[in-house]
Amino acid sequence: MSNIVFRELTDSIDNFRNLHKWCSQKDVWEWFEQRLLTYDEIIEKYQNKLAINEEDMYIINYNKKDIGFTQIYKFVNYMKIIPECQNIIEFDIYMDNMFIGQGIGTEVVKKECKFIFDNYNCDAIVLRPFSRNIRAIKCYEKCGFKFIKEYDGQDTLGNPEKISIFYIKKP
Repeated sequence: MSNIVFRELTDSIDNFRNLHKWCSQKDVWEWFEQRLLTYDEIIEKYQNKLAINEEDMYIINYNKKDIGFTQIYKFVNYMKIIPECQNIIEFDIYMDNMFIGQGIGTEVVKKECKFIFDNYNCDAIVLRPFSRNIRAIKCYEKCGFKFIKEYDGQDTLGNPEKISIFYIKKP
C-alpha cells in the first residue's frame, strides 16, 4: 500500500526546483500555463501566491518522494451549478510525468478528496479541467466525480478553451 502525504508548500529552493522540473514537462505546462516558465518565473509566481495566501498549496509526496503539486481554494459557485451546496472547494493538481499512467494519480485524487472533506468545511469538491484533457477526466471519473456541464472559457494566455465541470459531494 502506498503512502501519500500532502506537505505544505514553503518558500524553499528544493520546492522551487521541483515545481520548475514539473512545470517544464509538456504534460504539465500544456494544461496549466500553456507555456514554459523559467525558474525565476516559478519562484516569483509561487512566492507571490505564498504571500497572498488565498489558497492552500501542497507538495504531493508518494512513498517518500515528492511527485507533484496541488492547490486548494474556495470555489465561487457563481454559476449555481450545485444549488444545494453552499461550501464548495476546488483544487488543481499536477504530477511528475514519471508517475502518470500507473494509477497513482487516481490514488492521489482519492486521498486528496478525503483530505479536503476531513479538513475543510465543504459540501462538495469541484474540478474544472480543459474538456480535451481526457486523461485527467478519466481519472476524476474513476474517483467518483460526476460531469455537470461544459462551458466556454479561456486558458492562462486568453485563448478560447472548452472547460468541463465535475463534482463530488461529501459522503
